Amino acid sequence: MELPCPEKLWADSGAAFGIGAVLSTLKGSFSAFKKGPNTLVRTYSQIRKKSPRLGGNFAIWGTLFSSFDCALIYIRKKEDKVNPIIAGTLTGGVLAARSGWKASVQAAVVGGMFIGVIEAVQHMLEKQMIQKRIEQQQQMREQMEDMQRQHEQNKQEEEMSYH
Repeated sequence: MELPCPEKLWADSGAAFGIGAVLSTLKGSFSAFKKGPNTLVRTYSQIRKKSPRLGGNFAIWGTLFSSFDCALIYIRKKEDKVNPIIAGTLTGGVLAARSGWKASVQAAVVGGMFIGVIEAVQHMLEKQMIQKRIEQQQQMREQMEDMQRQHEQNKQEEEMSYH
């Protein structure tokens, strides 16, 4: 279940910060293992410096995205697959605005496409889950019908044996 918009902003910002910090830590850790044990202390120091920065960048992205998503929900009066795609487009464009309009348009297209792919994959997974649930319900219904038939058959056999 998705949180309402005011809480969603805080949750998405915090989650994005955490994702950015963890990814930065993992990247730093892998590069430290490649270089060898001599650089472990220096790499740990770099991780401590860079992880909060990357986490902050992710948090900015998450906050902007959620802000646009919530604004679109309010403006359009509906919550569908289009809102996140538009929000991703706007987020990409705004974050690249300082680099000029060409970079902003390119980043907007990439942001929209990225979120579009995520939404498409999510939609396909939801369809698969719904289909599996329908199949499971059908199997359960068939099992129940078989059990009822078996019960009725047993009941008839008992009645026949008494007579």
